[in-house]
Amino acid sequence: MPTCDEITRAVGKYNSENSTYDHALGSALDPVQSSAPSLGRFLAEVCLIADWGSIPLTYFRFRDRVAMAEEIETSWPLLQSMRSWHAENWDTETKMLTKAVGLLPDTQLLPTPGAKRQLSFLSKYLHRCVNEAFPIWDKNARTALHNDNDETSWLSYSKWVVCVRQEAATHRTCCLEQLRLPGECLLRTLDKALFTLGGEILNEKVGRKT
Repeated sequence: MPTCDEITRAVGKYNSENSTYDHALGSALDPVQSSAPSLGRFLAEVCLIADWGSIPLTYFRFRDRVAMAEEIETSWPLLQSMRSWHAENWDTETKMLTKAVGLLPDTQLLPTPGAKRQLSFLSKYLHRCVNEAFPIWDKNARTALHNDNDETSWLSYSKWVVCVRQEAATHRTCCLEQLRLPGECLLRTLDKALFTLGGEILNEKVGRKT
């Protein structure tokens, strides 16, 4: 698992290389999310999050983005309620979030078993557009935490929520609270580290093969 020194270096590297992209996403999302819930709003969010997450149209076609936006619109009453799911106690909040994920199988947000990029996208959407306390599930983050479970189901994501939040709790006082930017959620700070560290590990593996 990452050490405090590794997390500190990785967060610093992420902030220096990606702050412009994160700021651009926030600037684009703010006016979109201030509008009333509608298909147009959700489609804009889907496209912004997919592009920010480097999910190309070849893997997430426009018609699939429209279908995702339509399902988000259908599921919005449930998703909107999750925006206020916070608790002062860290463990209580984790239980609240796993309970929230347990409600998502009743939706069609993740309709296709084995569609890895759908869960990756949805975790990013939950994190950026619903509640920052939801962690991002992607290859980099799982690699950084040596998590080999690539099952794309809400159950596996629920277990991932617990795993990442436990990691955040471990590093909360020793480094994450000192590293996070003003107003930034601890899960976002940790994700920056996992994104960077996991990417480095994957790049090293590719280098060995070549």
